[in-house]
Amino acid sequence: MIIAATNRTPEITFSGSGCSIKGECYPEDITELSKPVMKQMATDLTQTDLYNLHIELYYFNSSSAKFLFDVFDFLDNQAGQGKDISVTWFYRQDDDSMEEAGEEFQEDVERISFKLELLS
Repeated sequence: MIIAATNRTPEITFSGSGCSIKGECYPEDITELSKPVMKQMATDLTQTDLYNLHIELYYFNSSSAKFLFDVFDFLDNQAGQGKDISVTWFYRQDDDSMEEAGEEFQEDVERISFKLELLS
């Protein structure tokens, strides 16, 4: 499943064993974005024990931060139930705010593998 990017939302691609979120995220109604994403992740995780989430955001607003926190919380809970879940947070060399955001999210999770990766 692919959720196409808009001028306010990222492209979100599901592969069954993972998800990729790439672009900017500041939708007018975050619920319109979060509901199908959370539903698809839950569906995918009923069919796999290994799940990889790749995130490459250029900008997100506070409601999107709440959405991301909810995603990480959900995945952390799934990891607590025996799922092997990893998150890779990509950021650019000159984007200190995205690097710091990734570090903050990384501190909030306990059971998933969360790594920050500099884009080359």
